[in-house]
Amino acid sequence: MNRFASQARRLTTSRGYATATKSTEDFPAETFATSAWKKAAAVVALGAVWYNVDQSMTASGTKNVVTKWVESVMTPSEENNAVNEAFYTNSQNMADYRSFERASPRALTAGTQMDLSDVKVRSA
Repeated sequence: MNRFASQARRLTTSRGYATATKSTEDFPAETFATSAWKKAAAVVALGAVWYNVDQSMTASGTKNVVTKWVESVMTPSEENNAVNEAFYTNSQNMADYRSFERASPRALTAGTQMDLSDVKVRSA
């Protein structure tokens, strides 16, 4: 029993975690002068400058640089309209072809229509 008591005393006196009294490591002071805060301030300042420049360009009637770039990369609307019209025409032709194909007696699959050629109707 004495052995267990000495082991328990030893475990409680030598803890494996850091405490305020035994700290030997010096941590840097936490201020707003760290690089992360400086970079965040630079991004905010750059955003404010960009916003003011963009507002003045819009007021003067010229387009933004990003808007000009997007317009140069985009497909012109006339070309999109031509593609859409060709697609619409092709889909109408395919619909007409399919309706003609279904009307053909040779295009019927087994089990979709009954053979009524030898049916005799009795009259009462």
